Amino acid sequence: MKLFKMGISSLFVMSVFFGATQLTFLYAEPIRLETIVVTAPKEQGDGKSIESKTLKTHKVVDLAEILSDEMVEATMIRKGGYGNEVSIRGFGQSNLRVLIDDGLLEGACGSRKDPSLSHINMLTVDKIEVKQGPFDVTKAGALGGSLNVVTKKPQEEFHGEILGKGGSYDFWNSGFYLTGGNNKVQGLIGYNYSESDQYEDGDGNKLWSFAPGGRPYNADGMHMKAFEKQDVWGKLQLTPTENHTILLSHTYGHGEDIMAPRVGMDIEDEKTYLSKADYIITELGTFSDKLIFSFYRNKVEHNPYDKYRDLVGVPSFHRHNDVASTITGGKIENEQSTNLATFTYGIDMYKRNWEGDMYRDDTGAVFDDELIPDVDTYNYGVYVKADKDIDKWSLGVGLRYDRFETEADENLKQSLAAGINNNKNKDNLPSGYLSVKYRVTDSAYIFGGIGRSIRTPTSVERYLQSPSPYFHGNPDIDPTKNTEFDIGFQATGKRYSLKIKGFYSDLDDYIYQQGKQTAASHQTWTNIDAHLYGADVKAVVDIISDLSVEVAAAYQRGRKDSQPEMNNDKDLAQVPPLKARLALHYDHSDFLGTLEWIHSEDAEEVDIDAGEQKLDGWDVVNFRAGYNYKMLTLNLGVENIFDKHYAVASSYEWDVVSGSGAHPAIIYEPGRFFYASISCKF
Repeated sequence: MKLFKMGISSLFVMSVFFGATQLTFLYAEPIRLETIVVTAPKEQGDGKSIESKTLKTHKVVDLAEILSDEMVEATMIRKGGYGNEVSIRGFGQSNLRVLIDDGLLEGACGSRKDPSLSHINMLTVDKIEVKQGPFDVTKAGALGGSLNVVTKKPQEEFHGEILGKGGSYDFWNSGFYLTGGNNKVQGLIGYNYSESDQYEDGDGNKLWSFAPGGRPYNADGMHMKAFEKQDVWGKLQLTPTENHTILLSHTYGHGEDIMAPRVGMDIEDEKTYLSKADYIITELGTFSDKLIFSFYRNKVEHNPYDKYRDLVGVPSFHRHNDVASTITGGKIENEQSTNLATFTYGIDMYKRNWEGDMYRDDTGAVFDDELIPDVDTYNYGVYVKADKDIDKWSLGVGLRYDRFETEADENLKQSLAAGINNNKNKDNLPSGYLSVKYRVTDSAYIFGGIGRSIRTPTSVERYLQSPSPYFHGNPDIDPTKNTEFDIGFQATGKRYSLKIKGFYSDLDDYIYQQGKQTAASHQTWTNIDAHLYGADVKAVVDIISDLSVEVAAAYQRGRKDSQPEMNNDKDLAQVPPLKARLALHYDHSDFLGTLEWIHSEDAEEVDIDAGEQKLDGWDVVNFRAGYNYKMLTLNLGVENIFDKHYAVASSYEWDVVSGSGAHPAIIYEPGRFFYASISCKF
């Protein structure tokens, strides 16, 4: 419980609250993942809801896995047993914005060993809002869409949940939450612990075996845990009057010895601090239906090391990093209904500081003192959107303007060697959209839209400085502009639902990795022009009462219109092949179950010149079920029933901090995985 003690100070206010209201901890109720809502913009009318009882039947290790399981247009890039990436319609990593309760969240690692989603504990989640395409001006930098993780809020009256879940490879997850209060003051407190040993793929290969040849695991690393993580969180909500709400929240997370076999270093220690304060006023009169004042501070302390790796090649000594990413931001937003339209407008800003150093383990001396050159990033945005219904038509329009500034406070020694000397950059970035929906009948409509979104370069892409193996940022790269057209059709009946969507994205100044021009030159990032297009379809048909069948498929294709130097491959990297899903669902008031088959075509249209690898197609069958009896809920399942050997996705992403070869490692999926959980709620 040492981690619990480290985080308990952040929950002192909650303890006072529970004491003041004289609540007594009698027994605990399950930690509910209430609802995951997957929605496109309201203007396009595209939505999907996954009930909490369905979500509970999942293994629930990683948010990226959940999204990949539940959305046919989402694909996971496996990085380890924990902390994986997800892409949606071919947009992933920095091209897909991740937020928690509308506050921007980014990891600290230059090699993305800690993707944004890895810092969010599953048991805090109330719902996930997924918006696809450039149709949301309320969020900065959402090139291909955004994921907003909405966490649970405190409630009146006293209740809670305790949960225990176990599975193959000594996977264990347990936790609790309590909430309660009156109509003026409500509080919530929770704790979760999870750990797992290394899994084996369908051919019996353990997680350590996938490491790159330049940094294989040593004997100790071959027997280390895959991850160990603890989280503690609390919220306090004040409602002094019916239309005034103040919500304060803080989450503390601590991970230890997290394996990252795809790259050359693992994570020794990682701390996450997520803080948020909201003040919401409703029904202010003619000029405001809802006024929101919001402030957040999200900090990640990231400490990778190569203690569990053999020293092969250079450097000939062990290293560790101390890296921190701190994002401080806020917004003021107003919603207003008028005879002309419903308006939402506001201003937002954030500052991100990213700094770190690499040290030698043998001497303690700084090894790369300017590897992460203390970068400050500022973004100031203003936006307005309007929605209007006219007979069978629904119209939407949004405009946004961003002022983006970055500055590195240390010398860019590697960029100077490449002839670039620009420690400070400023960008002025307009964006917006126009959308329309036409209701053909009461239960069917056509929707479409055209929009333009912006993705600014990351601190890594502009300012990273690494002398070995000569990676460096490019301060001269421009932000990426996505001009996208979407169209779709949706219909529902008494016994069926059907949804079809298609999109085309024209990508100007798309940020892309550039290989070495000569043996002595460096690897960096550049701008190219490209395009990305695709479609997905989903149909659900009720066979008999409580029993339905689902059929879904998604296809994306990306092509370059201009080439980075030393690259002649026309295929765009990190675009997954055709994926399909066939599922049989049973959903009753007390029992539910899903038997599903997921198929992926061969990954052949990959960027070989950038280091991507072709992958064989795969088929996997999963089963999960849940049963509710009074206060108890039992869930069980098995993934990869037939113990198949497969990898879900390839990637060309370099290990820019510890150094990877031209071909990043591919991490194969777990073999047959059994799991079960039991929860008690009151």
